Amino acid sequence: MLPDEQEFLDYVTDKYGDRNNPAQKEWTFAKHFNFIQEDLEEMLFDLFTRYGIEHSNFNLDNYFMPEFYWWQFRLKREWRDRKFKTLTLEMIIESAKAGRWLYD
Repeated sequence: MLPDEQEFLDYVTDKYGDRNNPAQKEWTFAKHFNFIQEDLEEMLFDLFTRYGIEHSNFNLDNYFMPEFYWWQFRLKREWRDRKFKTLTLEMIIESAKAGRWLYD
């Protein structure tokens, strides 16, 4: 469970952000965290674990295009026009308060 929203935002700023620009709960992962897929997965797993969020129903593919190898061009083409949902820090905060992933 989330003890305090500000503690969460401070943790994200210290570990994943820029201290000159503190994390805000409205921030989207696509706009404010320019990570490759592997690093993004690691960040989300860290947040889910640290804040006790049961996340078995979380699907990263709903929010970001998977990384494809060059030979997977046909598969990549299938994903090209897919509409992805927006993932925000506020969604993580609300899920932490509930103890489970609330979206998807």
